[in-house]
Amino acid sequence: MSYLNVKKQFSSLRIFEILAFILIIVSSLGVFPSLSSSVLFPIVKIASAQPATTVQPYEITTRGNLPKPIGVQGNGYNNKYPILDIRQLFNNCPNEIAIIVHGWKLNETQAKERFDRVKMSLEHNQYSIPIVGFSWDSNTSWADAKTIANENGPKLAHFIFDYKDTCKHHHNKDVNVRLVAHSLGARVVLSALKGLYDITALNTNHVNITSVHMMGAAADDEEVSRDPADTGDSFLDDGIVYGKFIQKEVIHFFNLYDREDNLLKPSLLPPVYYPAFEGDLALGYHGKQAGIDPPSPSIYRDIEVENEILNIDDSDGDGKCDLPNPFVPDSCPINAVGENHLGYFGFRSAVNSMLIDDGAMNVVVSNWRNPEGKLSVVQIKLIVEHTIPQ
Repeated sequence: MSYLNVKKQFSSLRIFEILAFILIIVSSLGVFPSLSSSVLFPIVKIASAQPATTVQPYEITTRGNLPKPIGVQGNGYNNKYPILDIRQLFNNCPNEIAIIVHGWKLNETQAKERFDRVKMSLEHNQYSIPIVGFSWDSNTSWADAKTIANENGPKLAHFIFDYKDTCKHHHNKDVNVRLVAHSLGARVVLSALKGLYDITALNTNHVNITSVHMMGAAADDEEVSRDPADTGDSFLDDGIVYGKFIQKEVIHFFNLYDREDNLLKPSLLPPVYYPAFEGDLALGYHGKQAGIDPPSPSIYRDIEVENEILNIDDSDGDGKCDLPNPFVPDSCPINAVGENHLGYFGFRSAVNSMLIDDGAMNVVVSNWRNPEGKLSVVQIKLIVEHTIPQ
């Protein structure tokens, strides 16, 4: 049941007043980051009505080991709409764009499905922003995909720099670029931040990323440190940390983590993915590692989103379990809230391919609208009205 449809059995007007007062104090103290996303970003079920908001879709790709991203032509997922010409983006320079970076083991059709799910989730949350899907060669082994992800970072960095530089010097516009990365796409984005740091070190035109969202990040939990000495938990560590680049290049960095994520959490029973592959814990499993030197709290925040990932084992609507157990035929280990690693972008219906839930994208939109993280008067009113019966 949706949080917004749950009404606890309080009857006292006095309790109503006390709760409102507590919420106001919480907001003023700025302790918003420590609260559960299920309270601050209530799960909202998808209505049957068509959303009025439209998100413009673009796509760029480096598939085939291209030296730099090129615009993708043709149609989006299931031929639902045309993908717009990337040159149009450079000509129009909208105030903000969001670049979406997919995760591991996806071909081009699967990447388009992820971008389309993001588009539907943003439209449901009534946030109109052009999105640029970044499609890369992730459909390979884990070890090779990690290398390719790191190599794609500088390519994405050059695209971002060129876009912001063009808008600034040809159209006199300071545009906002947001990055949203899922799973192994987190490594692409971390590498891109280093790439931007390297570019701007040689260029007087500094580039800031307005916001970064990691969703179920398949990167080690110490990689957001500013101190290389914080690495070494695993023999697979490469000694590279990205905290310095986050501190320098990003205004707001949000890491959305989930302790029940089936791809990231440690387990005594198979299948075990990230801990077995890396010999380490993932940033998307429990947030940054304790004791490291992270970016400043005004920039970096961990947000737990377990309750945003519904107990649905088919996020892309193909009628199959997203993460089948490779050791047990016809077995699907997704049985509880938070477990589906592929649900962060939302869930689509296997019947009509429409969105049935927005995953953790409502948290992303809430952060975009309120990056400082304090409860607004409207949020307080919303929580109070839907907690206390009329």
